[in-house]
Amino acid sequence: DDNGVFDYTTTLKEPGKAILFFEKYEYILPLYIENGMEASLTFSFVEKKDKSSLLPYDLELEYSGDNGDCAEFMQKYEALSLYNVWPFSRIDTMSFAQYREKFLEDMDRVKSELKEVKSLAFRRMMMAEIDRSIPESLFRFAWSKLKNDADFEQFAESFDRNDPDNLGIAAKYLRHYLRHHPAPEREKDIHYLNSLKQVFSDQEVINAFADEYIQSYLKQAPDNMEEVYKLYSNISTNPEARALADDMYAHYVKLRKGAPAIDFEMTDAKGKKFRLSDFHGKAVYIDVWATWCGPCCAEIPHMEKLAAHYAKNKKIVLLSISLDKNKAKWEKKLAEDKPQWRQFICLDAFDSEVCKNYGINAIPRFLFFDKDGKVISLNAPRPSSDTIIEYIDKHIR
Repeated sequence: DDNGVFDYTTTLKEPGKAILFFEKYEYILPLYIENGMEASLTFSFVEKKDKSSLLPYDLELEYSGDNGDCAEFMQKYEALSLYNVWPFSRIDTMSFAQYREKFLEDMDRVKSELKEVKSLAFRRMMMAEIDRSIPESLFRFAWSKLKNDADFEQFAESFDRNDPDNLGIAAKYLRHYLRHHPAPEREKDIHYLNSLKQVFSDQEVINAFADEYIQSYLKQAPDNMEEVYKLYSNISTNPEARALADDMYAHYVKLRKGAPAIDFEMTDAKGKKFRLSDFHGKAVYIDVWATWCGPCCAEIPHMEKLAAHYAKNKKIVLLSISLDKNKAKWEKKLAEDKPQWRQFICLDAFDSEVCKNYGINAIPRFLFFDKDGKVISLNAPRPSSDTIIEYIDKHIR
């Protein structure tokens, strides 16, 4: 409520983990819950002085009621799993054997602390979660500076990557493989799909990666989508995913570079309706964002610099379109930031025309159209990109 009090009651099939998400503070708090328990939490957020920290705020929490030792353990475990203890800079100083030894020592200490928690159901849940997480955590060595380590290669090959129930490890192995077998930038999509049959033998696993990849790929309407889609059609055997991809291909093939943009409606802060077509005559660079999206807000300072750079350029207009469902939060953010470029909102959020037309299901997303209302890119570089000025200038000459 307005006083910051949140009261919730639920019934569970089995004990488990609830996640409290504080979007303003970019903080996620796990909480163990089981039927019959009552708990009261009082918390506040303190901004960290270290601006480079993964989380910008520290949480000060007072917990009273049932399962307090569970809450205390989960806080400690989450802090460890956020890689505060094991940043890549530390892993880079070790061989895989050293990393595994030290990391498993940490996990053994965690398990020893877990044994002191009273709830048997909690101990079982967390022990299973810890054991599941260890292989994927050790796989982080794949991205260390030490590329060739015989112990790690032996470890990587020790898993059954063709088990459909082991897709988490399979994904990490595939990423590791592609790191050691890179492709030229213009061939990376073809290379990715071809690599699936090199890395995996189980068709269900191949389907899982191919289906996920093609759906993300098609939404960008790239120039070579016909070639890539034909290859995908020869790789995936999943009829439902193939049917969905067929529909997506039919939609996005009409939105490749140079194709007419699909018009959509948006509303400004005064409630006036606009359409994309209202800006014909100028190139249009669009930032799709929301106040609750941390990565979106991180782009705002860069968008400010971009807007200042093109403030007097009559060949281009910059727009930001919010997907906030809460108009008041959006208005408050605008009042705080005072942006000097055009601001709009689509209160239907991901059900809005802009999202449906352009396949936007994650933000931030950047769209770029030319002065004639034709597509330049459905996945343009971010304002924070080192080459954004060069990229825009190339298309508005």
